[in-house]
Amino acid sequence: DEFLGSSCTPLLVFINSRSGSQQGDLLITQFRRLLNPIQIWDLANGGPEKVLKSFSVLSRFQVLICGGDGTVSWIISALEKMELKRWPPIGILPLGTGNDLARVHGWGGGYNNESLLYILKQISEAYVSMLDLWQLDITTVNKKGKTRKEVKAFLNYLGVGVDAQAALQVHNLRESKPKLFVSRFLNKAYYALAGGEEAIKNSCTNISEQITLVADGIEIPLPPDSQGIIFLNIDSYSGGVPMWKNGLRPRRRRARSYSEGHILNGNKSFPRNDSIDDLTDYEIPNELSFEEKVAKLTACDKQSSCQDGLLDVVSIRGAFHLGQIRVGLGNADLLCQCREATITLKKNFAVQIDGEPWRQSQSTLRIRRKPDRATMLHRSVADNGGVESEVTKLLNWANEKEIIDQSQYAEIMGEFSRRAEFKKVKKQQDKTW
Repeated sequence: DEFLGSSCTPLLVFINSRSGSQQGDLLITQFRRLLNPIQIWDLANGGPEKVLKSFSVLSRFQVLICGGDGTVSWIISALEKMELKRWPPIGILPLGTGNDLARVHGWGGGYNNESLLYILKQISEAYVSMLDLWQLDITTVNKKGKTRKEVKAFLNYLGVGVDAQAALQVHNLRESKPKLFVSRFLNKAYYALAGGEEAIKNSCTNISEQITLVADGIEIPLPPDSQGIIFLNIDSYSGGVPMWKNGLRPRRRRARSYSEGHILNGNKSFPRNDSIDDLTDYEIPNELSFEEKVAKLTACDKQSSCQDGLLDVVSIRGAFHLGQIRVGLGNADLLCQCREATITLKKNFAVQIDGEPWRQSQSTLRIRRKPDRATMLHRSVADNGGVESEVTKLLNWANEKEIIDQSQYAEIMGEFSRRAEFKKVKKQQDKTW
């Protein structure tokens, strides 16, 4: 660490050689020519824990993950367990099928054999962006009354119903015939075929009668034609579909109080605000009536953000409707924006988190935000990184020189990340108009 210059930040590269169509093996060879081999780790040879631990002795380093969203989730899970005071920023070279997390951070939908020198330059010029992490607590009671609890985590989205059913069919096919999945194009084709089969079967009808959704303490009625609900942390679904941005706002409908109309965790709620620190301090005014709280929860008038402590909840009317949304001919039905959610399954349903599906028996699913947030690298569109990259470097310098302490660094970096995201969204809206 003492040999690091003020402008030098070591890079640790994780490569999932099993991701992509034989791209992983080629990338390992190319990266070893450009970097010290000690900086390259093939996840096919073992997990990331030991390598991360060896690099964590450095005052600073960055991580580049070459793989799909599942690989990114794996690395972030390992970093969570290490309980680091300061997370290394994470960049992504997308090799998976959907690559939604890479898309929202500016790294694109897939690696197309671009120059690795150019990619390394982009990593050095990227700026920091924060990412909320979510936890799913599953409580199941069997026929004998015995309770079983399970905990899962997700980064991108959680789906219950029709979308998860199609994903489960593809997952089962992949498990039985892995040699069929050799490219992103074929993978997406299999998803389309599974969706077509599900459109014929219609196995998720009457989901509004079989699922109860409680968001921030208020029961949200599902549309009668709903066949699935999706909880979005990022507005990129199944390969870049902006579910929330293009969704249809709900008609004003009545909701009923859960536990006497109080918001979960007392009177606290976490609406979108201009500052990150408001997420932990905000109190809903006591003078708000129950109807006003419902109106606030279901307004669906705020932009999607992956760092505001809120989930965006949408409804899907079936596999055919989901296919229309994917090709831009349909729109998801927006339900609400909430900090926590509880889903009660009255029968068995397919559930998926970040594209990993399973069959879930009757149970209660509780979604809540984790206290930590991941530190991501967002690709800068400006030459030489732009002002966002310079601000990131400035804050890193101030922290290393002990001009600001770690808690001040975290608060300022979080606020900067929030404002950078807002600026990016505003530019996109201005272009649209």
